[in-house]
Amino acid sequence: MTQPQGTTPSSPPTLVRLLFDAFDEFERVAEALADLDPGGAPAAGADRLNAGGWIVSHVAKQQDHYWNAALQGLERDRWLEEQRVDFGDAPSTPDLAAAIEAFRRVRSRAIPWLRRLDASRLDEVVSRSRGLRREQRVRDLLSRSIAHLFAHAGELSAIASLAGAPDLGVPGRMTHSTRG
Repeated sequence: MTQPQGTTPSSPPTLVRLLFDAFDEFERVAEALADLDPGGAPAAGADRLNAGGWIVSHVAKQQDHYWNAALQGLERDRWLEEQRVDFGDAPSTPDLAAAIEAFRRVRSRAIPWLRRLDASRLDEVVSRSRGLRREQRVRDLLSRSIAHLFAHAGELSAIASLAGAPDLGVPGRMTHSTRG
Protein backbone atom coordinates (compact mmCIF):
# COMPACT_ATOMS: atom_id res chain seq x y z
CA MET A 1 0.00 0.00 0.00
CA THR A 2 1.40 3.40 -0.93
CA GLN A 3 1.53 6.29 1.50
CA PRO A 4 -0.91 9.15 0.66
CA GLN A 5 0.78 12.17 -0.91
CA GLY A 6 1.98 14.69 1.68
CA THR A 7 2.39 12.18 4.48
CA THR A 8 5.01 9.92 5.93
CA PRO A 9 4.28 6.90 8.11
CA SER A 10 4.75 9.05 11.23
CA SER A 11 3.34 12.41 10.13
CA PRO A 12 -0.20 13.69 9.79
CA PRO A 13 -1.49 14.73 6.36
CA THR A 14 -0.23 18.00 4.88
CA LEU A 15 -3.52 19.76 5.66
CA VAL A 16 -3.10 18.95 9.35
CA ARG A 17 0.50 20.15 9.30
CA LEU A 18 -0.62 23.34 7.57
CA LEU A 19 -3.21 23.80 10.34
CA PHE A 20 -0.40 23.48 12.89
CA ASP A 21 1.46 26.25 11.03
CA ALA A 22 -1.69 28.37 11.11
CA PHE A 23 -2.04 27.76 14.88
CA ASP A 24 1.59 28.81 15.40
CA GLU A 25 1.33 31.96 13.31
CA PHE A 26 -1.97 33.04 14.78
CA GLU A 27 -0.64 32.70 18.33
CA ARG A 28 2.67 34.40 17.43
CA VAL A 29 0.91 37.45 15.97
CA ALA A 30 -1.65 37.61 18.82
CA GLU A 31 1.20 37.60 21.35
CA ALA A 32 3.04 40.33 19.41
CA LEU A 33 -0.07 42.49 19.53
CA ALA A 34 -0.52 41.82 23.25
CA ASP A 35 3.10 42.87 23.85
CA LEU A 36 2.43 46.20 22.12
CA ASP A 37 -1.04 46.85 23.43
CA PRO A 38 -2.41 44.54 26.14
CA GLY A 39 -5.93 45.70 25.23
CA GLY A 40 -5.49 44.81 21.58
CA ALA A 41 -7.52 47.79 20.50
CA PRO A 42 -7.19 49.04 16.94
CA ALA A 43 -5.02 52.14 16.69
CA ALA A 44 -6.44 55.57 16.04
CA GLY A 45 -7.93 55.73 12.58
CA ALA A 46 -8.55 52.00 12.47
CA ASP A 47 -11.85 52.08 14.31
CA ARG A 48 -13.51 49.82 11.74
CA LEU A 49 -11.23 46.90 12.67
CA ASN A 50 -12.18 44.32 15.26
CA ALA A 51 -10.47 44.43 18.65
CA GLY A 52 -7.66 41.91 19.14
CA GLY A 53 -9.50 40.17 21.97
CA TRP A 54 -12.55 39.74 19.75
CA ILE A 55 -10.48 38.27 16.92
CA VAL A 56 -8.64 35.77 19.12
CA SER A 57 -11.83 34.76 20.95
CA HIS A 58 -13.73 34.40 17.68
CA VAL A 59 -11.09 32.14 16.12
CA ALA A 60 -10.61 30.10 19.29
CA LYS A 61 -14.35 29.54 19.59
CA GLN A 62 -14.53 28.20 16.02
CA GLN A 63 -11.53 25.91 16.52
CA ASP A 64 -13.02 24.62 19.79
CA HIS A 65 -16.28 23.86 18.04
CA TYR A 66 -14.65 21.97 15.16
CA TRP A 67 -11.84 19.98 16.72
CA ASN A 68 -12.91 19.57 20.33
CA ALA A 69 -16.71 19.58 20.46
CA ALA A 70 -17.84 18.33 17.03
CA LEU A 71 -15.12 15.79 16.31
CA GLN A 72 -14.05 14.66 19.78
CA GLY A 73 -17.30 15.15 21.66
CA LEU A 74 -15.58 17.26 24.33
CA GLU A 75 -17.25 20.01 26.28
CA ARG A 76 -16.77 23.47 24.85
CA ASP A 77 -14.49 25.95 26.59
CA ARG A 78 -16.62 27.76 29.19
CA TRP A 79 -14.90 31.12 28.90
CA LEU A 80 -15.29 31.13 25.12
CA GLU A 81 -18.95 30.15 25.33
CA GLU A 82 -19.59 33.28 27.42
CA GLN A 83 -18.07 35.51 24.73
CA ARG A 84 -20.32 37.01 22.06
CA VAL A 85 -17.90 36.71 19.17
CA ASP A 86 -19.81 34.82 16.52
CA PHE A 87 -20.31 36.22 13.04
CA GLY A 88 -23.11 38.78 13.28
CA ASP A 89 -22.76 39.45 17.02
CA ALA A 90 -22.51 43.05 18.15
CA PRO A 91 -18.92 44.32 18.48
CA SER A 92 -17.31 43.46 21.80
CA THR A 93 -13.87 43.70 23.37
CA PRO A 94 -12.97 40.51 25.24
CA ASP A 95 -9.75 40.65 27.22
CA LEU A 96 -6.87 39.86 24.84
CA ALA A 97 -4.75 37.98 27.41
CA ALA A 98 -7.73 35.84 28.43
CA ALA A 99 -8.52 35.19 24.77
CA ILE A 100 -4.94 34.06 24.07
CA GLU A 101 -5.12 31.70 27.06
CA ALA A 102 -8.42 30.31 25.74
CA PHE A 103 -6.84 29.78 22.32
CA ARG A 104 -3.98 27.88 23.98
CA ARG A 105 -6.45 25.67 25.88
CA VAL A 106 -8.36 24.91 22.69
CA ARG A 107 -5.19 24.19 20.77
CA SER A 108 -3.78 21.91 23.47
CA ARG A 109 -6.97 19.83 23.48
CA ALA A 110 -7.14 19.65 19.67
CA ILE A 111 -3.54 18.80 18.79
CA PRO A 112 -3.40 15.23 20.18
CA TRP A 113 -6.50 14.31 18.17
CA LEU A 114 -5.19 16.06 15.06
CA ARG A 115 -1.81 14.30 15.36
CA ARG A 116 -3.61 10.95 15.19
CA LEU A 117 -5.71 11.97 12.18
CA ASP A 118 -4.64 10.08 9.08
CA ALA A 119 -5.42 10.66 5.43
CA SER A 120 -8.03 7.88 5.38
CA ARG A 121 -10.28 9.99 7.62
CA LEU A 122 -10.16 13.24 5.63
CA ASP A 123 -13.30 12.36 3.69
CA GLU A 124 -15.37 11.45 6.75
CA VAL A 125 -18.57 13.46 6.89
CA VAL A 126 -18.94 15.78 9.86
CA SER A 127 -22.42 16.67 11.07
CA ARG A 128 -23.81 19.72 9.34
CA SER A 129 -23.35 23.14 10.82
CA ARG A 130 -26.16 25.67 10.87
CA GLY A 131 -26.42 27.61 7.66
CA LEU A 132 -24.42 25.23 5.48
CA ARG A 133 -26.27 23.72 2.57
CA ARG A 134 -24.00 20.77 2.02
CA GLU A 135 -22.34 18.24 4.21
CA GLN A 136 -18.81 18.97 5.29
CA ARG A 137 -15.95 16.56 5.48
CA VAL A 138 -12.96 16.66 7.82
CA ARG A 139 -10.82 18.02 4.94
CA ASP A 140 -13.34 20.87 4.51
CA LEU A 141 -13.00 21.84 8.17
CA LEU A 142 -9.22 21.72 7.88
CA SER A 143 -9.27 23.98 4.82
CA ARG A 144 -11.76 26.39 6.38
CA SER A 145 -9.78 26.53 9.64
CA ILE A 146 -6.47 27.18 7.89
CA ALA A 147 -7.94 30.02 5.84
CA HIS A 148 -9.74 31.47 8.87
CA LEU A 149 -6.63 31.41 11.06
CA PHE A 150 -4.41 33.01 8.42
CA ALA A 151 -7.01 35.66 7.52
CA HIS A 152 -7.34 36.71 11.15
CA ALA A 153 -3.56 36.50 11.71
CA GLY A 154 -3.33 39.08 8.93
CA GLU A 155 -5.95 41.22 10.64
CA LEU A 156 -4.04 41.03 13.95
CA SER A 157 -0.82 41.87 12.10
CA ALA A 158 -2.46 44.97 10.58
CA ILE A 159 -3.61 46.12 14.02
CA ALA A 160 -0.12 45.54 15.42
CA SER A 161 1.39 47.48 12.52
CA LEU A 162 -0.93 50.41 13.20
CA ALA A 163 0.20 50.27 16.84
CA GLY A 164 3.84 50.57 15.74
CA ALA A 165 5.01 46.98 15.30
CA PRO A 166 7.44 46.11 12.53
CA ASP A 167 6.21 43.83 9.76
CA LEU A 168 5.43 40.54 11.49
CA GLY A 169 6.05 38.53 8.34
CA VAL A 170 2.82 36.58 8.18
CA PRO A 171 2.65 33.70 7.27
CA GLY A 172 6.06 33.06 8.82
CA ARG A 173 8.29 30.01 8.48
CA MET A 174 5.63 27.31 7.99
CA THR A 175 7.87 24.72 9.66
CA HIS A 176 5.24 21.99 10.00
CA SER A 177 4.02 21.90 6.41
CA THR A 178 7.30 22.54 4.61
CA ARG A 179 9.32 19.74 6.15
CA GLY A 180 9.70 16.54 4.15
